[in-house]
Amino acid sequence: MGDTELSYYLPSRADGVNDMFLYIGLRAPRYLFTPRRVLATWALLLLRHPLLSSRVIPPPPNESPFHTDYSSTRLSYTAPASPAEVLRKAEDLLEFQRNVSRDQLFDRFLNGERVLGENRLSYLIVTESLSDAERECAEYSLLICSTHFSADGVSFHQFGNEFFTIIAGTEMGSMCTDADLEDLVRKEWRARWGPRATTVALPPPVEDRLPPVGNMLKKAVGRVDFLNTTREQIGGHALPRTTGMKRKEIVQAITFDEFTSRTILQKCKSQGVSFSNALFALCALAWSRTQLERGVELRTDLPIMMYSAINLRPYLLPSDSSYWMPALGFFNVILPSFLPHTPRAGEKTPWKAIRSTFWHRARSAKAQSTRVAKHPLLPSRAREMARQRSESAKAFAAEDDAKELGLAVGPRLPATSSSILQKPTAPSTALLGLSNLGNLDGIYIHKDYPSIQLHTLTSACRVRPGGLLLFGYTFAGKLTLNLAYDLNGFKDGIIEAWWKDLLGGCDELLVGKPAARL
Repeated sequence: MGDTELSYYLPSRADGVNDMFLYIGLRAPRYLFTPRRVLATWALLLLRHPLLSSRVIPPPPNESPFHTDYSSTRLSYTAPASPAEVLRKAEDLLEFQRNVSRDQLFDRFLNGERVLGENRLSYLIVTESLSDAERECAEYSLLICSTHFSADGVSFHQFGNEFFTIIAGTEMGSMCTDADLEDLVRKEWRARWGPRATTVALPPPVEDRLPPVGNMLKKAVGRVDFLNTTREQIGGHALPRTTGMKRKEIVQAITFDEFTSRTILQKCKSQGVSFSNALFALCALAWSRTQLERGVELRTDLPIMMYSAINLRPYLLPSDSSYWMPALGFFNVILPSFLPHTPRAGEKTPWKAIRSTFWHRARSAKAQSTRVAKHPLLPSRAREMARQRSESAKAFAAEDDAKELGLAVGPRLPATSSSILQKPTAPSTALLGLSNLGNLDGIYIHKDYPSIQLHTLTSACRVRPGGLLLFGYTFAGKLTLNLAYDLNGFKDGIIEAWWKDLLGGCDELLVGKPAARL
């Protein structure tokens, strides 16, 4: 495993932290989603993207976890001996259900026993709900599940588009039968694993595909740049959490209709920002307003920091390997916490009174995001960040394993000498994480499968106790905000109050009136 993969794998071992799913709701002719056809499509994708059907080989055990070489953890793929074996493997990783609600699917994956594991890195659940009015069509949903150490959000959406392209027959240039799809599986197997195949199975770790740093001087420059950038990450605001209760994750999705979605996106464009930029500003301002309304003293001397992911694919060296891999880095957006107009305790600043402040901070979020994406040292920063997160994950893994064995665990030592010599002078606490996926209609080519009507999309992951993640994206022409969080991990009412205020900000600042939501 590379550093990025290892940093996600080690924390996931106990309870599947960060295991991901993508839910897609759709309407389609029943003949397109027969079990035989779905199985062939899924089998074909397992062949093309070997990480989907790989397994983890953990490091060899040691008498003391503190001497375990966690870096020796490996991903292993066993080539299928025949097309029939491909189909058997696909069947083991596939489940069909009927008349199951979306909330039931979510609760099972997020709060039930772990669906995935070291020997099951992916799983596909397909549900069907028949329509009484039109029996030849039905409502379907796909729940695509995968570990985060083998994929990221972009992987999921590229997979979704490829799945629908295959099952609709578009890839073959004409409508194909179930038998045609099974023949496609046989051809794919021969091309990859037949007598003349020379395929390298697993994609290399993302760190190996980033541009090489160069000589020792450039490596030193990159290291210093990373340390300096890290010291600039200041944040002093956190959502108040509780401890001791069992984690219970819920997902709240708010979707605006197409007209309202266009209104919001056009308003953002007129101000020179994207909705993603505006969402950072909304989150921060809503938090400040919520705190003041609750009568809590607002730390205006410290800014609000939020973290987000950046897609590293545009920065990778060319490769013929699969898109199914984790290729992401992280960055922070830091915004002021003060409000231009401070009301009396227990009151809120009206949104209209801070309209200009909102747009100014949205432009600040845009400037920070652009600066990160265009920085010449981004590949170096991404590599250093992955290394740091991997080292931290290995340290915590050793502690976790020691506790599991009943061994004493001493205080943790600083990971690097720089942290010993230069203690941080300011806190670096993030308020929350934002996953700004942008316009997903640029990935899902709806015209390639006109008989399939995609209408709903939701994604989430198994968060830690007290975890929270906000997704924002456009899908099927509609803008969606999707909040996944641990219901038992926060003080009573705080998330609900902040969420209500954030949606109110959307209405006031981006729509101009209470907006219709689906």
